Parts: sequence; structure tokens; C-alpha cells
Amino acid sequence: MKRVLLFLITTNTALLYASTGVAFLKIPVDARVCGIGEAAVAYVDNASALYYNPAGLAYIESFDLLFMHNDWLLDMSHEYVAAGFGSKSIGTFGLSFNYWGSGEIQGITIRGDTIPGYYFSASDWCLNLGYGKEFSKLALGVGFKFISEKNESLSTSAYACDIGGMYNLPITGLKTGLSVTNLGTKLKLDQENYSLPISFRVGWRYDHQVFGITQDFIFSNTEKFGIALGAEYRVREILSLRLGYRTGSNTEGFSNLRAGLGVLFKGFGIDYAFAPYGKLGMTHRISISFRNRYSTLDE
Repeated sequence: MKRVLLFLITTNTALLYASTGVAFLKIPVDARVCGIGEAAVAYVDNASALYYNPAGLAYIESFDLLFMHNDWLLDMSHEYVAAGFGSKSIGTFGLSFNYWGSGEIQGITIRGDTIPGYYFSASDWCLNLGYGKEFSKLALGVGFKFISEKNESLSTSAYACDIGGMYNLPITGLKTGLSVTNLGTKLKLDQENYSLPISFRVGWRYDHQVFGITQDFIFSNTEKFGIALGAEYRVREILSLRLGYRTGSNTEGFSNLRAGLGVLFKGFGIDYAFAPYGKLGMTHRISISFRNRYSTLDE
């Protein structure tokens, strides 16, 4: 019975992504990033850098706080909280907590018959500690994770690390970045072994006055090659309009479109993004943040 229940829980998660352990690590965070198609490796300069590229922590001037709620598919819950603090002289430290919950799932037999009155659930979480430092035009970062997964009465854990870099090119407004995330130990749940969803990103960002464009090339051990592309238009640094496109999902029926907007006033920001997932429906993300300034490109 445990194998049947485990299969059902895993299916609810892997329905969205390729089969792997702790698949919630592949659910994007930060509505600001999601709105530009999830093209983040050279774009992030706030606390969500802990998820995409820890080198982005280096561009936090003193303190940055982010909270995201994701109205995820199939009544699942997904929450993300992150903070970064430090200075250009000592570098920036970051801490994040990433949580996914399945909600109640109806228990069924291997024949597909429901079990009256029997429900179960699954939950995953990840605690991430990171550090980023800027060296002239180069920024480097590293992150360390503790990951926990619980499916019904079964549980497991793993450790992982992230590394990344960003570099400001001689062309004004042009920046490149790369990162490798989720390098770590395997998970063992019941009799099954799972690898972590390792992701390698390389990309660029270009900003000119109020307009910006960014692109990532994404390689993964659990998905086919993907491209993330996004554009952002800023109105007096108060209102931002975003549009993006993301490829690479192994699940048929997914839509590649992403879009969103954000409002920033005196360091406080509210960002929204939506992404359609074909027949599975629409997802909505809302992020609330506090940061010193919206853009950290060299002046």
C-alpha cells in the first residue's frame, strides 16, 4: 500500500515535471522573475538569487526581503521566503525557506477504487544559506541547502550546494551569468533512490534606460534543453511590465507564455506573474518585497 500511495503523491508532483526526487525544487520562485519567462541567471539582484544564482546576492546593498505565494496547480501550496543582508565591503549573506505541500489526497487502491475516509499528504521543504561577493566587475556566490521530503509516513533528506557567477561586460548595461544548482546527495524513500534535479544555467541581461531584455539557456539532468527569454519595461522605476517565454518542459500541454507586472515605491514592491499550463490550468504568483533599489547595474 505504501508504494501505491507514494506513487500517487509522486505522480501529482511529477505530473508537472520530469520524474525526480524533490521536484518542488524545480518550481520557479519570485513573481518578478517568473514574469520575464524565468530568465534569471544574469537578472537576479535580490533575495531570490538564493534560488537561481547565488552570485546575485552581491548586488544587495544592505538588506533585501522577499515573500512569495504561489497559487499552484491541483490545489497544492507553494511558499517562498528569502532575505539577504550585508554590504559591498564584506559581501552579502542570504537565507531562504522554500516549502511545497500537496494538500489532502484521496487514498485509492491499486485498482483505482477510492478508500472511504482515507486521505494522505506530502510535503517538501528546503533551507538555504548563501553568500555573494562583488569583485570589481565580477560577482561570485555559493549556497548550501538542507532538503527534506515527506510522503505519508515516509521521509528522507539530502544536502546540496549551488555555485554561480556574474560579470559586467565592457558594453554598458550588458551582463552575463552562469550557475549550477542542486549539486548534492541522493534521496532514498522506501526502497527507491532519487537524484536531485540539477540545473545548469548560462545567460545574459541587457538594460538600456527603461527597457531590459534577458535570456537563459538551461540544461538539466531531468528535462530536455530549455530556453528562457524575457523583456521588461519600466515606467519611471515605479511600474514594470514584463513578458516572457519558457521552453524545456517534458510534459505535453504546457504553455510557454509568461507575463506579469510590478509596482515599486520607496523600496517596497508588489509583483504579480501568471503562467498557463495547458489543460492543467493557470498558476498565479504574488511576491511582496523590500529592497534598497530596483536595479543594481553599474552607473
